[in-house]
Amino acid sequence: MNDQNIKIKTIQGIPSNKVLNELLTLYASVFEDAIVDFFMERISTKEDVVSIIAYKNEVPVGFKIGYRYNESTFYSWVGGVLLNHRKEGIAKKLAATQESIAKEKVYTKLRTKSMNRFKPMLILNLKNGFDIVQVYTNEKGQQKIVFEKEI
Repeated sequence: MNDQNIKIKTIQGIPSNKVLNELLTLYASVFEDAIVDFFMERISTKEDVVSIIAYKNEVPVGFKIGYRYNESTFYSWVGGVLLNHRKEGIAKKLAATQESIAKEKVYTKLRTKSMNRFKPMLILNLKNGFDIVQVYTNEKGQQKIVFEKEI
């Protein structure tokens, strides 16, 4: 990866319409089962929302969004990198930025969830020091894997 071409932008709180459109485009491109209403509800109702976007040559190529889970834990909710920009270290850079921001905000733990079908995300979480703390099946019948990390 050529770091000079990657710029990271951090947005605290509800993003502007321009940034929101960039996030929605990335979200819909990364996840084939993206639900825009769910995305909008979550980003506009959670506390301490932080959105991070990676730009390559001024084009948005990846994102990560998290929010306050509880007093001590920051929840890394959703993120991803466009298919043609994977394996360039962008997801790792987004995760490191999010962890740094969570520490600055005096959170002591990061929490995230994934599913077995997202193998690269499972591997990234484990490589970044997360532990699996729970596995459960949600109301839609999806098996969820919960990860946590002390920061």
